[in-house]
Amino acid sequence: MLGAALAIGLPSSAIPVVAGVLALIVVGFAVRTFRGEGEPVEQRRPWWKMTARPTSGFVFALLFGSQAIYVLLTFRGGSDSASSIIPIVVDGLIATMFALSSLRLGALDRTTASEKQ
Repeated sequence: MLGAALAIGLPSSAIPVVAGVLALIVVGFAVRTFRGEGEPVEQRRPWWKMTARPTSGFVFALLFGSQAIYVLLTFRGGSDSASSIIPIVVDGLIATMFALSSLRLGALDRTTASEKQ
């Protein structure tokens, strides 16, 4: 809704840019602010950590990746095709960040589990 409110009065080619920037800001804010159960609040989260556990990160990666694929499949070239690619790139980037974070969390969990044995 914030994107729609800000897009009023903007040229149609600028709307995907505004929406992409807002998506990155909102996701960035959310992954830095919301913590998992038992996750320490006093410390800053590592820069690469998007979620508290790998599973939730993979779910978000699947959702953002699916959205990027949907936009790609429904993409129609035109006069403003350069700005139409922005949602594909932003959603793909966010999906990749969640997936890489979850892979790293999974590796960290396996390392921690093997050290406890």
